[in-house]
Amino acid sequence: MLQTTYMPPNLKCLIIEDEPLAIKKIIEYIRMFPSLSIKGTIKDIEDPTSFAPDLQNTDILFLDLVVSGGIIENIEEHIADIPFLVITSAICKRDYPKFVKERSHYALQKPISPEMFRKCIGEMFNMH
Repeated sequence: MLQTTYMPPNLKCLIIEDEPLAIKKIIEYIRMFPSLSIKGTIKDIEDPTSFAPDLQNTDILFLDLVVSGGIIENIEEHIADIPFLVITSAICKRDYPKFVKERSHYALQKPISPEMFRKCIGEMFNMH
C-alpha cells in the first residue's frame, strides 16, 4: 500500500530564473499540482532589496544558481526563512554555494522533466 502524507493547500511558489524556457517549464510543472500557486518570477538579482518583499510568505523557492545581474550568495539572508528550497540548475551539486549545501534543499538538475519535478515534490511532502 502506498503511503501519502498531507500536502498543505495554497503553497506559494516563487521562481528565481532568467532563462525563458526554464521559467515556462517550471510554471507548467507547478500547475500540475493544485496545492501549488505561482507567486511570481524574478529574472535579475542585482538588487536583492528590490525583490525582498516578494520573498516574504513564499513557501517554495525554485532557484537557479546562475542568474543575471548579481552574485547568488547576495540573496542568502533574504531566502533563509523560506521553508522549501529547490535548486533548478545545471550546476553539479558539488559546486553549489556553501549556503545551499548547509541548508535543507532539493535539487532539480537541468533539463528538468515533468517526472523529475513530480518526484521532487513527492519527496518534499513524503508522498510515495
